[in-house]
Amino acid sequence: MHWRQRHFPSVALAGVTAHLELTGFPATTSLIGMPFNPRFIAATRATVLLIVAFCVPRLHAQVTETPQTIEPGGVFMRMDAISLGIAPDTTAPNQYKALALGTTIVSAGLTSTLDIEFGAQLFLRDTFSTGGSDHTESGIGDVALRSKWTFWGDPASGQAAAVLPYVILPTNSRAVGNNSAEGGVILPWSMDIAAGTKAGAMVEWDELRNVANTRYDTRWYGSAYLKWELGEKFGAYAEMTLSDSTAGSSTFAGTAGGGATLSISKAFQWDFEVSRVLGSGRSSWTEVLRFRWKIL
Repeated sequence: MHWRQRHFPSVALAGVTAHLELTGFPATTSLIGMPFNPRFIAATRATVLLIVAFCVPRLHAQVTETPQTIEPGGVFMRMDAISLGIAPDTTAPNQYKALALGTTIVSAGLTSTLDIEFGAQLFLRDTFSTGGSDHTESGIGDVALRSKWTFWGDPASGQAAAVLPYVILPTNSRAVGNNSAEGGVILPWSMDIAAGTKAGAMVEWDELRNVANTRYDTRWYGSAYLKWELGEKFGAYAEMTLSDSTAGSSTFAGTAGGGATLSISKAFQWDFEVSRVLGSGRSSWTEVLRFRWKIL
């Protein structure tokens, strides 16, 4: 599932560059009173938000969803602490930047194979720079409703598969969203391939509102990872993602990279990931710091 600001390398389409940052600290809202074209701003916002939605990772120890559900009565929270693009494309004449705070998913276990999940974007800020002027909009983002069902498992090989449908509801305030419901289905799979080593993959189908707000475009997303446990506290993983959509010829995106995890306790884990961004006109690298917290 992809939030509207969800992956955070800079992206460029039709001369517009987007660079997004996600952090857990508050931000101020500003409006520099320079002249700007409202129609251009609206078109720029719609274009960039759609393209950013095609590149995004989700909120876990790695990008790829896991098929395992939360145990009955358990509550689990996942949040990005900070995510940013490194060495963005500065050649585009029109620049777009966004800040997102508190993008969170909370999962609650219902049965041994079923959980429900709620996601929220607590704060978004968009800044457009064109012709020497800046324009900033900020407000509350969208919410997402998800459910995960682990429909197959093989204890002998450690394999499992799940289906995860979701819907994003347009609860955003002011001008930080597209005011349209979106949704899709995610199919994650994983297996144990050796002691302390796990492999996983997923495919995802999304229906996202197009730039002109006249139809929904289909986006396909795939990812795979290999993860190693390095003792009780440390872990490492390598991961690759690819995505494309029916929105146009410039929507291909992907990443190739890896990360490390640090388990502070059985209930709390930090995760740091560095990825090389695939595709022209984007940031060369992205860095993401995440945490996972088992509340109950």
